[in-house]
Parts: sequence; C-alpha cells; structure tokens
Amino acid sequence: MDVLIVEDSVVVRQLIRHILEEADCRVIGEVSNGEEAVAFVARQRPDVIAMDIHMPGMNGYQASRRIMETRPVPIVVVTSSENLADGTTAMRVLEAGAITVVQKPQGPGHPDFEQHARELVRTLRIASEVKLVRRIPRRDAVPEDTSLNDRLTPKVIAIGASTGGPQAIKALLGQLRADLPWPVLIVQHIAPGFLPSLREWLNETCALNVRIAEQGESPQAGQVYLAPDGAHMTLDARQRIALVNCNGDGYLCPSVARLFDSLARHVGGRVVAVLLSGMGSDGAAEMRTLRQLGALTVAQDPTTVVVNGMPGEAVRLEAAEQVLTPSQIAEWVAGLYRTHGEKSL
Repeated sequence: MDVLIVEDSVVVRQLIRHILEEADCRVIGEVSNGEEAVAFVARQRPDVIAMDIHMPGMNGYQASRRIMETRPVPIVVVTSSENLADGTTAMRVLEAGAITVVQKPQGPGHPDFEQHARELVRTLRIASEVKLVRRIPRRDAVPEDTSLNDRLTPKVIAIGASTGGPQAIKALLGQLRADLPWPVLIVQHIAPGFLPSLREWLNETCALNVRIAEQGESPQAGQVYLAPDGAHMTLDARQRIALVNCNGDGYLCPSVARLFDSLARHVGGRVVAVLLSGMGSDGAAEMRTLRQLGALTVAQDPTTVVVNGMPGEAVRLEAAEQVLTPSQIAEWVAGLYRTHGEKSL
C-alpha cells in the first residue's frame, strides 16, 4: 500500500509515517498543504491519501474536491474529533469525495494511541482497495408500486450503513419531509467521537430532527435517532430504545444486525429496512429475516456506493426487494407515505 501523507505539522507527519512503516506500509510522499497534494497526485498516484483538514493555503476540503475532480484517489480524512467544527468540516470532506474519517493519533503517550494507530492503518488499507469509478447516478424515477397498498402499515424506518454511508444518508434524509409519519433509526459505523459532528452536518440540510439516541426514549414520528458510540441501539418489547453495552460480543459496535434483529422480534414485518454503502455484511442476514416477515427492504444501488459490501450482500441473500439510489429511496419512502402515511399516525 503506497500512502501519501498530507499534513502541515512536521511532528504529526513523522508520527503517521512511523505508524505506517511499523505496519509495513510504504509512504511515498509527505506534503504540507493542499496545493502540494494536488501537484503530487498529478505526478504520481498513491494507493490512498491520509488527508488533514486545516492547512495553510488550500485546505483538506479544497484539495480533496480538486483531486476527486481531476485524478480520483481514495482519501481518508485524518483529523481530531474533539473540536465539533473540525468534525463537521470532516463531514464536508466526505461530501467532496473522501472515503471516510478517522481519529488523528495523539502520540505514544496517549492512552488511546494503540487503538487509534490500528484504526488508522486498518482504514487506510480498506480505502486503498476501493475502486473509484466516476459514475453519474441514475435519475430515473421510481415507478409507483401498487402492491404497497396490500402491505402492512410500517411503524419504523431502520437504516444501516458503514464506509460511504454518511454521504448516502445525507442524500436520503435531505429529501424527506418534516411530517414523515415514522421515526428513523440509524446505525452508522463511524470512528468514535465523530457522531456529534455527523449529527450537526445532517441537521444542516435535513428537515427532520437528527439526534443521538438515549436509553428508554420512545421513537417519535419525524425524528431521526443515531446509534451512540459504544452501544448497540435496539428496540425493546415496549418499543422503546434500549442501548446495549457491546462487551466484546462479537458484533460490530454499534451493530446493524442487533437493531434489525430487535425489530424482527418486537415489530415484525412493520418495518422499512435499508442497507446503504459499507464494507462487510452487517445486517444483511437480519434484513432477510425482516423481509420474510413482510417488511419492506431496500439496498443502495451499486452504481452509487463507495463500498458495496453490506448492500451487495443483501442483494446476494435476496434480502432486498428493491435496489435503489439514495434519491430513489427517498422517492420510494414518499410513495409509502402516500399509501400508508395516514394510517401510521
């Protein structure tokens, strides 16, 4: 894996180089600002770029946008989650085409150094294998599905996503109306500490209210609930949010599978289940169970994903009855509203 490090701090560049070389990765370049990054990529193509945000001259957002417009290379944003403004800017870099965001390691003396270092290497390896193809998303409208008239009235929309998910979630939520008659539960795999930034970023353009889920609350129509860091978000028998400690239970944390499984047990087929861009297969098997119970299920169209792991597995398992772009999913939900909305309140 050939890596380009874009970071204005010499100390941080040296630290990232050390981490990568210890993991047998090859650093083929170090630059201190966006202009130098764009020029480097024009001359030599790395497998992946570790991109800082705040730099003199052209910043990480501007550089990422320029690179993705001219010579696309997988980009991982490496920044601190401690500053909400920095985290929100990191979300905008994802919108510009970056793959994902990770916590910047804070040095060997920090208690989380080893964890952050491992996550940095793991994320860069995954991103380096993403095949970037500049495609124009399909704009064809979703035909009205008259079979929806005969389906169970939904009670909740549940969305699972990982790498590439924030971009898709924003595109989907941004087209939903504020009077949506169902709550939306979302499990998004993201580096710890960046969830408040994701919430703020989504709230900028979403008519729905996006919040981080809390223990024991009853999901309300028109509200979006994000699974918090370090806990599974499930729905209990009283159909209240139950946050379950992960405790090394073998699931990703938070887990789409745990959310979908709880819905299958306590809501049955009255669910709209969605799997968006992401590596792995989290939630795909549980989506198949939901479909068998009568739930409405949809996977993101592979022409619009960053990583086709989770939605691709849902298609392979025949768990998804629809395969749509994020915009089409929003249109599809609007169709459900026209069919079932008045019966959901």
